Amino acid sequence: MKDQFEDGRIIVDNAIGFWIHRVYQASRNEMYRAFRAQGEDVTPEQWAVLIRLWERDGQPQTELSAATFRDAPTMSRIIDGLEARGLLARRAHPEDGRVRVVHLTRAGKALESKLVPLVEPIVAGMVAGIPERDLSITRDTLRAMFANLIDR
Repeated sequence: MKDQFEDGRIIVDNAIGFWIHRVYQASRNEMYRAFRAQGEDVTPEQWAVLIRLWERDGQPQTELSAATFRDAPTMSRIIDGLEARGLLARRAHPEDGRVRVVHLTRAGKALESKLVPLVEPIVAGMVAGIPERDLSITRDTLRAMFANLIDR
Protein backbone atom coordinates (compact mmCIF):
# COMPACT_ATOMS: atom_id res chain seq x y z
CA MET A 1 0.00 0.00 0.00
CA LYS A 2 3.00 2.22 -0.15
CA ASP A 3 1.93 3.20 -3.66
CA GLN A 4 -0.70 5.48 -2.15
CA PHE A 5 2.06 7.99 -1.35
CA GLU A 6 4.26 9.66 -3.93
CA ASP A 7 6.55 12.66 -3.46
CA GLY A 8 4.80 13.75 -0.27
CA ARG A 9 1.35 13.50 -1.88
CA ILE A 10 -1.41 10.95 -1.57
CA ILE A 11 -2.77 9.09 -4.57
CA VAL A 12 -6.40 8.72 -3.54
CA ASP A 13 -7.23 5.97 -6.03
CA ASN A 14 -4.49 3.84 -4.44
CA ALA A 15 -5.53 4.55 -0.83
CA ILE A 16 -7.03 1.55 0.93
CA GLY A 17 -9.13 3.75 3.22
CA PHE A 18 -10.71 5.36 0.18
CA TRP A 19 -11.75 1.96 -1.22
CA ILE A 20 -12.98 0.69 2.14
CA HIS A 21 -15.17 3.77 2.40
CA ARG A 22 -16.46 3.43 -1.18
CA VAL A 23 -17.40 -0.22 -0.70
CA TYR A 24 -19.06 0.60 2.62
CA GLN A 25 -21.07 3.47 1.12
CA ALA A 26 -22.13 1.52 -1.97
CA SER A 27 -23.23 -1.52 0.05
CA ARG A 28 -25.02 0.70 2.57
CA ASN A 29 -26.91 2.50 -0.21
CA GLU A 30 -27.93 -0.77 -1.88
CA MET A 31 -29.17 -2.20 1.39
CA TYR A 32 -31.18 0.89 2.24
CA ARG A 33 -32.78 0.88 -1.23
CA ALA A 34 -33.66 -2.80 -0.94
CA PHE A 35 -35.27 -2.27 2.48
CA ARG A 36 -37.29 0.72 1.30
CA ALA A 37 -38.45 -1.15 -1.81
CA GLN A 38 -39.99 -3.72 0.54
CA GLY A 39 -41.63 -1.05 2.68
CA GLU A 40 -39.10 -1.24 5.51
CA ASP A 41 -37.57 2.08 6.48
CA VAL A 42 -34.58 0.60 8.31
CA THR A 43 -31.39 2.64 8.19
CA PRO A 44 -27.99 0.94 7.99
CA GLU A 45 -27.35 2.11 11.57
CA GLN A 46 -30.58 0.49 12.75
CA TRP A 47 -29.69 -2.61 10.74
CA ALA A 48 -26.42 -2.92 12.69
CA VAL A 49 -28.32 -2.83 15.99
CA LEU A 50 -30.88 -5.36 14.79
CA ILE A 51 -28.13 -7.74 13.64
CA ARG A 52 -26.45 -7.62 17.03
CA LEU A 53 -29.76 -8.31 18.78
CA TRP A 54 -30.60 -11.16 16.39
CA GLU A 55 -27.23 -12.63 17.36
CA ARG A 56 -27.94 -12.17 21.07
CA ASP A 57 -31.13 -10.60 22.33
CA GLY A 58 -31.24 -8.72 25.63
CA GLN A 59 -28.02 -6.70 25.53
CA PRO A 60 -27.28 -3.65 27.63
CA GLN A 61 -27.38 -0.46 25.61
CA THR A 62 -23.69 0.16 26.37
CA GLU A 63 -22.73 -3.20 24.83
CA LEU A 64 -24.70 -2.38 21.69
CA SER A 65 -22.86 0.93 21.46
CA ALA A 66 -19.51 -0.83 21.63
CA ALA A 67 -20.54 -3.62 19.24
CA THR A 68 -21.75 -1.17 16.58
CA PHE A 69 -19.08 1.52 17.14
CA ARG A 70 -21.62 4.19 18.07
CA ASP A 71 -21.38 6.67 20.92
CA ALA A 72 -24.01 6.64 23.66
CA PRO A 73 -26.14 9.57 22.38
CA THR A 74 -26.22 8.14 18.84
CA MET A 75 -27.14 4.68 20.13
CA SER A 76 -29.90 6.20 22.22
CA ARG A 77 -31.38 7.90 19.12
CA ILE A 78 -31.14 4.68 17.07
CA ILE A 79 -32.88 2.70 19.79
CA ASP A 80 -35.50 5.43 20.23
CA GLY A 81 -36.38 5.12 16.55
CA LEU A 82 -36.60 1.32 16.63
CA GLU A 83 -38.56 1.41 19.86
CA ALA A 84 -41.04 3.94 18.41
CA ARG A 85 -41.66 1.51 15.56
CA GLY A 86 -42.34 -1.31 18.02
CA LEU A 87 -39.24 -3.32 17.08
CA LEU A 88 -37.40 -3.02 20.40
CA ALA A 89 -38.14 -2.51 24.07
CA ARG A 90 -35.83 -1.25 26.80
CA ARG A 91 -36.07 -2.76 30.25
CA ALA A 92 -34.20 -2.25 33.48
CA HIS A 93 -31.42 -4.77 34.11
CA PRO A 94 -32.64 -7.32 36.69
CA GLU A 95 -29.60 -6.72 38.92
CA ASP A 96 -28.86 -3.05 38.22
CA GLY A 97 -31.79 -0.74 37.55
CA ARG A 98 -29.49 1.95 36.15
CA VAL A 99 -28.61 -0.29 33.19
CA ARG A 100 -31.04 -0.45 30.27
CA VAL A 101 -31.25 -3.80 28.49
CA VAL A 102 -32.53 -3.81 24.92
CA HIS A 103 -34.82 -6.62 23.79
CA LEU A 104 -36.37 -7.38 20.44
CA THR A 105 -40.15 -7.40 20.28
CA ARG A 106 -42.02 -10.05 18.32
CA ALA A 107 -42.06 -7.64 15.35
CA GLY A 108 -38.31 -7.04 15.69
CA LYS A 109 -37.62 -10.76 15.68
CA ALA A 110 -39.88 -11.30 12.66
CA LEU A 111 -38.06 -8.63 10.68
CA GLU A 112 -34.99 -10.88 10.45
CA SER A 113 -36.71 -13.31 8.09
CA LYS A 114 -37.75 -10.39 5.88
CA LEU A 115 -34.52 -8.37 5.76
CA VAL A 116 -31.77 -10.99 5.69
CA PRO A 117 -32.99 -12.45 2.36
CA LEU A 118 -32.83 -8.93 0.90
CA VAL A 119 -29.20 -8.51 1.94
CA GLU A 120 -27.97 -11.92 0.78
CA PRO A 121 -28.13 -11.11 -2.97
CA ILE A 122 -26.49 -7.73 -2.36
CA VAL A 123 -23.54 -9.42 -0.67
CA ALA A 124 -23.47 -12.15 -3.35
CA GLY A 125 -23.30 -9.50 -6.05
CA MET A 126 -20.63 -7.57 -4.21
CA VAL A 127 -18.32 -10.61 -3.95
CA ALA A 128 -19.19 -12.15 -7.32
CA GLY A 129 -16.15 -13.46 -9.15
CA ILE A 130 -13.84 -13.08 -6.16
CA PRO A 131 -12.31 -16.35 -4.95
CA GLU A 132 -13.30 -17.38 -1.41
CA ARG A 133 -9.62 -17.49 -0.45
CA ASP A 134 -9.20 -13.83 -1.47
CA LEU A 135 -12.28 -12.84 0.52
CA SER A 136 -10.98 -14.67 3.58
CA ILE A 137 -7.58 -12.97 3.26
CA THR A 138 -9.28 -9.60 2.84
CA ARG A 139 -11.36 -10.11 5.99
CA ASP A 140 -8.30 -11.26 7.97
CA THR A 141 -6.30 -8.31 6.69
CA LEU A 142 -8.99 -5.79 7.62
CA ARG A 143 -9.26 -7.32 11.08
CA ALA A 144 -5.49 -6.98 11.52
CA MET A 145 -5.57 -3.38 10.29
CA PHE A 146 -8.36 -2.61 12.75
CA ALA A 147 -6.42 -4.23 15.59
CA ASN A 148 -3.35 -2.17 14.65
CA LEU A 149 -5.41 1.00 14.93
CA ILE A 150 -7.12 0.26 18.23
CA ASP A 151 -4.05 -1.22 19.92
CA ARG A 152 -2.14 2.05 19.74
